[in-house]
Amino acid sequence: MEQKAAAAPAPKTTNVPMTEAVITLKGACAPKAGTTPPAGCVKTVTRAQFEKLTGALQPGDKPVPPDVKRRFAAKYADLLVLADAARALGLENDPKFLEILTFAKTQILAENLNQHYMEEYAHPSDQQIQDYYNQNIKKYAEVTLQRISIPINQMGPNKAKPSDAEMKEYAVKIRERWVAGEDPAKLEKEVYEHAGYTTTSPDVNLGPRRPGSLPPAHELVFEMKADEISQPLNDAAAYYIYKAVLVRTVPLSEVKSSIETTLQRQMYQDKLQQIQAAVKPELNDAYFGPEPPPQQAMPGMRPGMPGMRPGAMQGPGPRPMPPAAPPAGTGPAGAAAPPAPPAGAGAAPPPPANNAPPASNAGAPPQ
Repeated sequence: MEQKAAAAPAPKTTNVPMTEAVITLKGACAPKAGTTPPAGCVKTVTRAQFEKLTGALQPGDKPVPPDVKRRFAAKYADLLVLADAARALGLENDPKFLEILTFAKTQILAENLNQHYMEEYAHPSDQQIQDYYNQNIKKYAEVTLQRISIPINQMGPNKAKPSDAEMKEYAVKIRERWVAGEDPAKLEKEVYEHAGYTTTSPDVNLGPRRPGSLPPAHELVFEMKADEISQPLNDAAAYYIYKAVLVRTVPLSEVKSSIETTLQRQMYQDKLQQIQAAVKPELNDAYFGPEPPPQQAMPGMRPGMPGMRPGAMQGPGPRPMPPAAPPAGTGPAGAAAPPAPPAGAGAAPPPPANNAPPASNAGAPPQ
């Protein structure tokens, strides 16, 4: 079996003096317009110069992986060679280049303003965090829930859809049996078999939930006391009965980091909105025409045009990718799938203790 070679150990950059060259361009000199550089020229970038550049391109103190740093250095070396060739042709004084450079400075300056305020509001005070927690205490109500879902649609050749009154009466009886102490898992299995489903009934244990994680019509369960069982709630697909197994208020210590993140974003956005609200841009409709509906950027845009950072190469640091949405689940082949409750009605893993309450309904339908 073929074995992969072990990766080379990362170099200890601290062993390289700040004045030592880390990029060397042999045969390169800073040319004067209209002249050819003499042979044997060497151009270097020291460690101090390189880290000054990467520190400007990579906001914050995040370490740059060695492989990313090396790839960036190789790309930067190519740019230096090409830029010197452009200077030799006098392109740095080309009117088009100067216009793009002016626009680039404006756009990068605006980006630096964004970065400035991101850093300024990066560390909310303990008092700001406490005040936010106190003002939003209802968000941190947490109820560990169980739920029985009673599908309305009946499956099977001899199963007719019951009337609304019959469904409500059946749901009430299931609730009464739960209140009397019957096992909710067995009751859930029974109601699915009663409806003619051959798929596995859903898990009745929803786990800890916070406001915002259930459909709006189900939010009243967060007002229940421990061991209380709700009245049946219904929509077009099913009836739902909840039990509050455990009720608590999440302490500040468990949500402090998420509140800090929320405040960082909130203060940053408020500041930018304040700046933008002070000036109202007006476009000349006689020149630009009426405002068109929103659309995506046109293909073929070049660096320096709106929507792109002009002439900028990406800084040496990995950019996080957005999480992909999980594919929807399906039941066994040939088996009828249970009804999908409204968004947020299904069971989902509880949020980590240090996460903020979910901003939107989330959850999978009964399986």
